[in-house]
Formats: sequence, structure tokens, C-alpha cells
Amino acid sequence: MNKQEKRLKKEISKAKNILILTHRGPDIDAFCSMLLLYKELINIFPSKRITMKTRQYPTVKLPQMENINLVEEIDSENEDLIICTDSSEWELFVDEHKDGIFNSKVTKFFIDHHRIDEERDEVVNELRSSATEQVYVTLKRIFEKKFKVDEDIASLVQYGIVDDTGRFLYDITTPETMRVFAEVMEFHRVDLEEFAYKSKKFPKDATDAVVEFLKTLKIEGDMAYMYMPKEIIDEKGLSKQGVNTAQAFLRDSYLRFIQGVHWGFIVRPSYDYVNKWYVSFRSTKGYQDVEVIAKKLNGGGHEYSSATKITANTVEEVVERVLGVVNEVVSS
Repeated sequence: MNKQEKRLKKEISKAKNILILTHRGPDIDAFCSMLLLYKELINIFPSKRITMKTRQYPTVKLPQMENINLVEEIDSENEDLIICTDSSEWELFVDEHKDGIFNSKVTKFFIDHHRIDEERDEVVNELRSSATEQVYVTLKRIFEKKFKVDEDIASLVQYGIVDDTGRFLYDITTPETMRVFAEVMEFHRVDLEEFAYKSKKFPKDATDAVVEFLKTLKIEGDMAYMYMPKEIIDEKGLSKQGVNTAQAFLRDSYLRFIQGVHWGFIVRPSYDYVNKWYVSFRSTKGYQDVEVIAKKLNGGGHEYSSATKITANTVEEVVERVLGVVNEVVSS
């Protein structure tokens, strides 16, 4: 048990009211890591008040998701410990302009698996395959005999790991990842084919957004990019869910699969704030470390999967800024 885990165990043991969060725009691993943490803490500490809050539900059915508190704003409710999963940056969990909890002085812990620049006492992070794997290993290590696996926990571990490793295709998959997966699969095995099918479903209103994104497609060498102007959203009446789902689909299942293209980025506007834009980068192994680009734009992530947020008046300004950094990084 490392020093961060020792401190986390101490804080969990003494806390009476624990709030669990995951980052905005959560993916499957974010949800699974949060739900796994919730279920195991409820099992071990039934008398504690443990709450999960998010702004949206998962797009697929996950164990324990019915216990999520869906909120528009995250305010303080006398919690004495906040645990955040799948990122180590507080600003990615709460909004400075909307959430009353943003400036809370309550003790915060982060359980993450993304690369960070320096070790921090409040961050548990062994650079594992997923936040779900890190939550599972950490709780098992610090609570030892009190730690129990049930069907919900076994399912969440399998879903989270499979989703964030691309079904074990990515380099972040380690022998330890496989051991953890085998351990929980022995207890209960999920139907991964059914899960993969259901998790790839998207709403019909995403189709129009996909078309509009593709109209902006640009290919430069082995890089491709596309974007969504705000004017098109207003003109076509595109929904937030449709645009966000279309962006995720094109980012993960289209951008790098164009013949001759190996990496790129997609830009979409924020529906909540004027002049805020989200940029997602994806790359194929051996071509471009997109985390380097994202960090230069005050973002972060993984070598092949990163993101950032940019303030600008127009999408053209965002694209120009990103391309400026791309040219700087690629030519250096």
C-alpha cells in the first residue's frame, strides 16, 4: 500500500458523508469506475452516506446506475470527503460558473490512470489500463478481507476495462490487467458481444450531425480533422445529444480509418457556454503523440487519445489555433 492509498483509506474510514464524482462528459470507464467505487464502499460501510452525482446517465445499462443522482448543478451537501474518478483535475469534474461546490475546501481524492506531470498526495494513479482497474486494485489493497466481489462489481470491472482498452488492443493493457479481468470473470462473466453492440448504439438525431461534421472534413497528409460551426447547429436545429454522439462516433470509429489517415482531431462547441469549444484528438500507434499537442493547448490525456477546451469566438479561430500547435509539434 503506497502513501496515497494509506491516506485515502484513512479519509474514507473517518468520513461520514462521501460524494463520488466522475468527469464531465463521462465515457464507460468513467461511469464504471464511479459505480464500482460506490458499490464497494456501500458494501463495506453501509452506515455511511455515500452519494454519486452526474449530469447525465450512461448510454448503456450498467449495474448500480439507478443510484446515480442526476443533477444540473453540483452543490455542497455537508460532505466531508469527495472522491473523483478518471481524472486528476478538479476543473474537469465541476464548473466554476455553475457549481456551488467548485470552491469547496473539503478533502478531495482522485483515482486516475492518465499520465500526470508530478506525483501528488491526493492522487492514486499507477498508470493502469483504466480508472476502473485502478479503483478495483486500490480498494482490494486497502480494505483487504473486507473487500468482496459480487456480480455487479465483476460486471463493472469487465465493462470498464474492455471499453478503455479497446477490448485489450491498446498498449495500456498489461499482464496485471488480464489478471484482474480473469479474477472477476471467474466470479461472473458478462456478454461482451452484447455489451459492444449496445454501447455502439446512437440516437437517430445524431445522423444529421454526422452529415454536417463530414461536410467540413479536411485531410492534410496523414492527419484529418472536422468541426461543427455553431451557425449550423442553429440552422439545422441539431440537438446537444445528437452533436455530442456524432462527434464521439466520428472520433472513435471514422477519423483514423480513412485510407492514408492515422490521426486527427474533431472540434465541437459547448451548448452551455458561449465561446467554449471542445477539441478531441485521436491517433494510431506509432504515428503521433497527441497528448503533446493537447498539453500545449492546456489539455491532456493519453498518447493516442487526448482532449482540450479552448475559448474562442468562432470555430475557424479554434481550428487555426490547433493547426498552429500541430505544425509546431510535427515540424519540431
